[in-house]
Amino acid sequence: MSKQLPPVKVKDPYTGKEVELVPIKVWVLAPRTRKGVKIGLFKSESGKYFRAKVPDDYPAP
Repeated sequence: MSKQLPPVKVKDPYTGKEVELVPIKVWVLAPRTRKGVKIGLFKSESGKYFRAKVPDDYPAP
């Protein structure tokens, strides 16, 4: 990854805290005829991975 993505405020499901993290990967999850949502892959402070929705204007490939 050559460019640095901005951090996003998400709720960590493992610790229960709202943290500001940079997603490891971002992709669009959409059914065939709908707009869809952007999903990000994050790593928790506990070392576990989780997915969460990111804003629609967030940069994604």
